[in-house]
Amino acid sequence: MKEIRSFVKSASLSELEKAKQLIDTAIEKYTQQQEAKKEVLDLLKEKGLTLEDLQDVASTDKRTKVKPKYRIEFNGEIVEWTGRGKRPKAFQGVDLTKHLA
Repeated sequence: MKEIRSFVKSASLSELEKAKQLIDTAIEKYTQQQEAKKEVLDLLKEKGLTLEDLQDVASTDKRTKVKPKYRIEFNGEIVEWTGRGKRPKAFQGVDLTKHLA
């Protein structure tokens, strides 16, 4: 807000008019977005849906899970690895054929 006050004090008339146009445009866009949000929420209520219903559909992970190919006990814990990506420390220098899952 301080920056705006400083700008207003030092700006010329043409700069102030340009700033007013930008602000009016921003206010109009904001108002339109708020109206659109209200329309969408009203439509959801009308159809008996919630925002969570839409998020469940949108957040579906389309990647497939890869089953672990290797399993080893390391420091008292079971460590599994798919065989993809960087080899975990537990599998460094180990014959993988002996640790198939």
